[in-house]
Amino acid sequence: MRVPLHLALLRRLIGVPLVCLTTLAFGYARGPQPDLRIPLEPLGFQPLTQQFLLAGSSMLTLDFVDNQHLLVTFEVRTLLKRIPGDPPTDQDRVVHALLLELPSGRILAHADWRLHDRGQYLWSLGQGHFLLRIRDTLTTFSPLAHLSTGDPFGQRPLINIIGRHVGALMLTPDADVLTVETKADTPPDADTSAPTASGSPSRPADPDPVQINFYRIANSGDAVYARYAGAGRSPAFGSFALTTAGYLDTLDQGRQHWAFNFDTFTGKTLELAAFDSSCRPTPLFVSHSEFIAFGCHGTDSPQVLGGFNMRGEQMWQQGLFGDYLAPHFVFAPASGRFAFGRLLTTTPFADTTPLVAETISAQSVAVFQTNTGKQILKVECTPVEPAGGNFALSPDGLNLGIVHNGAIEIYKLPALTAKEQAAVKLAQSSSPETTNLPVHFAAGASPSATEASSAETAQPAAAPPAPAQQPAPAPATNTAAATPASQPQKPPAQPATTQSATTPSSESASGDQQPDQPRKPPTLYTLPTDPPHNQPDNQPK
Repeated sequence: MRVPLHLALLRRLIGVPLVCLTTLAFGYARGPQPDLRIPLEPLGFQPLTQQFLLAGSSMLTLDFVDNQHLLVTFEVRTLLKRIPGDPPTDQDRVVHALLLELPSGRILAHADWRLHDRGQYLWSLGQGHFLLRIRDTLTTFSPLAHLSTGDPFGQRPLINIIGRHVGALMLTPDADVLTVETKADTPPDADTSAPTASGSPSRPADPDPVQINFYRIANSGDAVYARYAGAGRSPAFGSFALTTAGYLDTLDQGRQHWAFNFDTFTGKTLELAAFDSSCRPTPLFVSHSEFIAFGCHGTDSPQVLGGFNMRGEQMWQQGLFGDYLAPHFVFAPASGRFAFGRLLTTTPFADTTPLVAETISAQSVAVFQTNTGKQILKVECTPVEPAGGNFALSPDGLNLGIVHNGAIEIYKLPALTAKEQAAVKLAQSSSPETTNLPVHFAAGASPSATEASSAETAQPAAAPPAPAQQPAPAPATNTAAATPASQPQKPPAQPATTQSATTPSSESASGDQQPDQPRKPPTLYTLPTDPPHNQPDNQPK
């Protein structure tokens, strides 16, 4: 929904006071009330530094371990023992982790981690498993499964990364494919193209310095394993709309008309619904068989959100009111639900605009039913956290947890109706067939033998036994953004462009080919208000 012209002009004229008046006007309306409230102060929580929050630092996380237990982590201020040889660029800090029982809020276990930067450090892998990043070391732990062992936060190595720096980690909604993006571990001011001391030129600068590795994630009850599934290179850190079965390709059909293809890793192509947008759409999977896409209608800002499925239908489309940034998602595929959080701002933001508290009006979190786009609940988080992580959905999709006013608040969500349950089953049956094939893209896009052999040594720490069948999808998990702390993410006006071995290839620079015939319109449209490619020489044997 666009801002009405008179309201847009009024906002421009009086700015922040308009937000204040709006807050006053609706402040007396009683919003949704939590069903459970657990104060954070008795748990040892300390107020977070706004300077680091607004810079995009990951300082607090909230995750469901299962439907009755929470994992809460937050930064604490304490004295740090000096580490000999610690790099001067490190930003050491301590994060406190707690395993909580619901609804009592009782602490079942706790641990402290010493981190060395302010980037994202924790990801949920589903089924009670978590991925922890400390610098460039990736480990897993399962606090509830190992509670009786006396070492609930004991870490198990997942992937060894040697000689490179992790720049981004991403998980599919079902946490069955992990993408790790790295750069060479070199000083930031190093110039590989400068002449050497002898005057001879050194090797030229790498045009594709980002190494991308894909891993299939499986678990055997109390342990998690990573299987190597492909690699490539890119000029910059990016994102990939993929599942364990394939990936989405966005095709420009001209006249602000776009189409989606799902290209499977077995070589098949599924033509999906079309999408009208004045900017290039940004798709994002919310389950194995459903995805959403951001688009624009006459503006450069993505103010349109559409829902799609693998049956070639655009299920719904709706507007996003107001200026915003830092969009974040958490998913509960088993219930056909997802939560969408964003920072609402008082003015549009350019990439170079510094983020200050006065420009943020709220951090809004809304829960949607995927098949209809119906909004189930809308609440706000405080303090606002541009890095995300301060809200979570339970695996069954029946509870939303948020951090608000110094407490963890739990909201019970309505049970699925018979119609919604049928929609979830239909979506599951529409999922493309899962395979164990390598993650590869369009023909000719696989890494060459040279690229693969010179790719970094990011390999699973221990290869799992070959499963008899593909493991069951993991429950709700959070998609991950780039790990280094940075300016909060702007709305996804356009997807990251990666001219690399991992991106779909074509003759055009954008990777899109013009179809011979226009894409057929979607069957449902409502408007509510290849062979395995060469692998690195150091791949797991």
